[in-house]
Amino acid sequence: MSVAPNYFALKRRLDRYFWANATGEMIFLRQVLDESFAAFDRIAVIGGLVRDFAHEGRMGFHSDLDLVIDAPANHVAALAADLGATSNRFGGFSCKQGPWKIDFWALETTWARRHVPVRELEDIVVSTFFDWDAIAYDLRRRRVICADNYLDLIRKRTLDINLLPNPSPMGNLVRAVRRLVLWEVQAGPSLQRFISEHLDEAALHFIQAKEAELYSSSVSTRWSTAREARSALLSCARPHVGQQFELHLR
Repeated sequence: MSVAPNYFALKRRLDRYFWANATGEMIFLRQVLDESFAAFDRIAVIGGLVRDFAHEGRMGFHSDLDLVIDAPANHVAALAADLGATSNRFGGFSCKQGPWKIDFWALETTWARRHVPVRELEDIVVSTFFDWDAIAYDLRRRRVICADNYLDLIRKRTLDINLLPNPSPMGNLVRAVRRLVLWEVQAGPSLQRFISEHLDEAALHFIQAKEAELYSSSVSTRWSTAREARSALLSCARPHVGQQFELHLR
């Protein structure tokens, strides 16, 4: 399956997956959403899942479920306690529900609020580091939230930065390296500058160690020096990788 031709097609993909899918994992997920998250009127899936469905459809989805909830932070914290969820350093929570790893947080605790206005669920798409992640699916209203040119960005196969300030520059550098190589896309102007400024010898060693820790296959070990890595990543050419890899950095 290719990039969704328009927003209506993307909405149909997501609607079918969440509400018409009869697989055991989706029946279980709907039960979790109905039983544990029923108290929240405004809740959206953001990032990985929605992005992957826009990019390749169901076959492209290989990540966890990220939920942002427009509700008071103490209410979301109470839910986390009920679910036995663990907190993370960015103010959110993580829990395992059956086959699903679910990360969730209150909209008002979104880290990017100190840099951009995030007042309602629709604002969440301005808070992501990568522009391809700037998309959400409102679960209650069954609505896709993204910029008008979102699908055009994916079709151009150029990955860029949506919001530069972020709590984990090195983590996003790892993600950038893996996405550029594995997705065979080009870096946009802002991401090129980010890589040029941050990818030194120490950063390359960090990336190689982090990949060895988190992934079964590494892309960064092909480079011996940071200069070689920068040259490859900032080049228009992309090596073909005939295999899919998990991109989620925990």
